[in-house]
Amino acid sequence: MSKRSSQIQGMLYCGIDVSAKSLTVAIQRVAQPAEQRSFANNPIGHRALIGWLRKTKSPVRVSLEATGIYSLDLAFALDAAEGIEVAVLNPKVANRFAQTIRRSKTDAADVEVLAEYTHRMPFAAWVAPSSSSMRLRSIVRHIEDLTVQSTQNQNRLHAAHGSTSTPAALFKI
Repeated sequence: MSKRSSQIQGMLYCGIDVSAKSLTVAIQRVAQPAEQRSFANNPIGHRALIGWLRKTKSPVRVSLEATGIYSLDLAFALDAAEGIEVAVLNPKVANRFAQTIRRSKTDAADVEVLAEYTHRMPFAAWVAPSSSSMRLRSIVRHIEDLTVQSTQNQNRLHAAHGSTSTPAALFKI
């Protein structure tokens, strides 16, 4: 048996369903039933999940769906962990795969499908964005928030005093 096939044979495949507050996780090995657990979606839960995955003493491949802000911190934590490879999947790709094998739509079924996807499909490891990309993302989001707040304030001013008044006119008595 080649080194590569024995490594794949000992590989642990993991699927994670990410929500705002929780992580539903399924792990499976070849020819064994899946095991599931739940963790909090916060730094403490991330550390507990990584500790649980490392207890297996096997290389781990994890797939999770990209869910924006809910999955990003988890992806960073998993990517930094020794012995764990992570793939962040486009939800449409995961959903299409799930449609071919799923009977029901629950978190428990979703994570087993993600673990199965990790096992069957070619694995494309996630590449963490650079720190400068993350800073730029933060700045762009802040500008978007400020734009929304500015529009809301302009609408409030307009509603309070009609379209011809100026902000200075609001303070005249």
